[in-house]
Amino acid sequence: MSRIARKNIVSKFVHIVAKGIKSEFIFYKQEYKEKYTFLLNKCIKELEGIDLIAYCVMDNHAHLLIHTKEINKVETLMRKINTAYAIFYNLQEERSGYVFFNRYHSEMIENGIHLLSCIKYIHENPVKAGIVEKAHFYQYSSCKDFLEDKMRNDILCSIFGENFKYASTDVDKRIEYHFIDEDERLEKVERQSVEIIIEEFCNKYNTSIAEIRKSNSLILEFKKFLKVKYKISNKNICAILGIGKNRISVIEKKLK
Repeated sequence: MSRIARKNIVSKFVHIVAKGIKSEFIFYKQEYKEKYTFLLNKCIKELEGIDLIAYCVMDNHAHLLIHTKEINKVETLMRKINTAYAIFYNLQEERSGYVFFNRYHSEMIENGIHLLSCIKYIHENPVKAGIVEKAHFYQYSSCKDFLEDKMRNDILCSIFGENFKYASTDVDKRIEYHFIDEDERLEKVERQSVEIIIEEFCNKYNTSIAEIRKSNSLILEFKKFLKVKYKISNKNICAILGIGKNRISVIEKKLK
């Protein structure tokens, strides 16, 4: 297949990242990822003039690639999704307050090669984190649907031609897509599901995530529990627990 042209895109494609506040693992449970995916598809159907091209829901953030001709629709979409999910998450986790960091982060995709590179980048997130060997093995992304041609590829066909197939695209490997909000990846932790790690600790100490957050002694025990397996900072342990990023440091100073 010939190389994809760097043609400019008239309509708007927007890459969005929704992150948990303080890098909190707001999607750490399977049911949480399923809920966010459900809300995403529900809100897309309720809004005219906006389409979901690709997505991937990780433990502490979600990637979305949206197509629209009215950029203000993106703001409306993300407000609806994030508000609905925040209500659900706070209820499930017995917490209150903000759930998402700065609502969301976004950037425009300007040409065809970067559009395909962005889709690949989104789908490769679980592979880079060491969760799966192949992108289409991951349950909470659009990769499998792309390969089975179930996604709305008519939008991409309008750009790349009627015979466009995502599985056969020859994306130039020399061109890599870098999202500007790429930071603080907890790669070693993400190789094992955060849900499994927390469940293992809770079973061992007969407790719950809500109780851990309330107890300084349990927070320190959780730190010890993680340190046995992973080289991980206090800040990132706080992110996993969904507590203030300096909470562990404050507790330890008081004990000195």
